[in-house]
Amino acid sequence: MGEDKDRTYNVAIAGYGGQGVLTAGLLIARAGLKTYKHVSWYPIYETWQRGGRVFCGVVLSDKHVVSPVISEPENLLVLDEPALDLYEDSLINDGLLIYNSSMIKRKLKRDNIKSIGVPVTELAKNLGAVQVSNLVLLGVYLKIAAVIPIDIIESTLEDTLKKEKKEKFASLNKQALRCGFER
Repeated sequence: MGEDKDRTYNVAIAGYGGQGVLTAGLLIARAGLKTYKHVSWYPIYETWQRGGRVFCGVVLSDKHVVSPVISEPENLLVLDEPALDLYEDSLINDGLLIYNSSMIKRKLKRDNIKSIGVPVTELAKNLGAVQVSNLVLLGVYLKIAAVIPIDIIESTLEDTLKKEKKEKFASLNKQALRCGFER
């Protein structure tokens, strides 16, 4: 990240309820507050507690954010195939798609984007908990996009878990982030 004071980045994350879509987006937004002047976090989800479609958009900017709605994301992180079916076409040309190849087996429809498949569910299983698949995917994104330094994300994660009285999960969650980041 250079000294460009007109930085603006957006990322959309999609999956189903229970996969940590909103958690990953909120983590980006909270960490972004330490690095950018303006941040928006915009979740969209069905009313189901688990299993409904979930989409989250985050805008990080040094300029005023005119709208939190991201209809054409520059970056798209996808955790499952139905989410890819819904949002693949919305990604801008030359945009970045990072997807969970553990759950997405079909061929992508587009060849005008940069796409990276990562078996995040399997990597998370190897860490001992599929629940951290979202953080493995986030780690991959942070490495490639370099919009927020990993240490800021990790400290934000620790702060968040401490506030939620879930400090015991800090080590596993940081391992998951690093697993994706160092991939």
